[in-house]
Amino acid sequence: MGRIIDYWREFFIDFKIWWKFRRVAIKSEKYLNENGMRVDFLGRIYTVVNVPEEVENNLPTVQQGWVIGQLKPMNDVLMRIGLADYAYPDISPIEGAASYLVVMYPEIDSLNAWRITSNVIALGIIASAMYGIYSAVDYFGLIQMLKDLKK
Repeated sequence: MGRIIDYWREFFIDFKIWWKFRRVAIKSEKYLNENGMRVDFLGRIYTVVNVPEEVENNLPTVQQGWVIGQLKPMNDVLMRIGLADYAYPDISPIEGAASYLVVMYPEIDSLNAWRITSNVIALGIIASAMYGIYSAVDYFGLIQMLKDLKK
């Protein structure tokens, strides 16, 4: 029961963070476009980092390290609009090109379809059990019997 309550508290905190991140990103879309970044309808900020030939011939870990080094100008832009503390970069290679896709979004673990569904089901089971217990107590007249004992 405690895990379910903790989940919903975490859910609303994460939702608030995501909503603020999305609102600021969409409001700053023009500024982000001027700096080579794009915003999608979920508020994620993304860009493509091209890898030079001398880095391209190295191992993928070296390439990703180089890409991480290129995030400083993007981080400065995010700092200017107030999202640097919340932005988490997800770096993935683009197949067929010497480039990496960098997507920045807040780290929100509880806004996950599976976790939401499982917690809604668990909450429904608990609510149904509580209603069933109340109905059984009411059906057998236990509430009235307790009231009569007080008199």
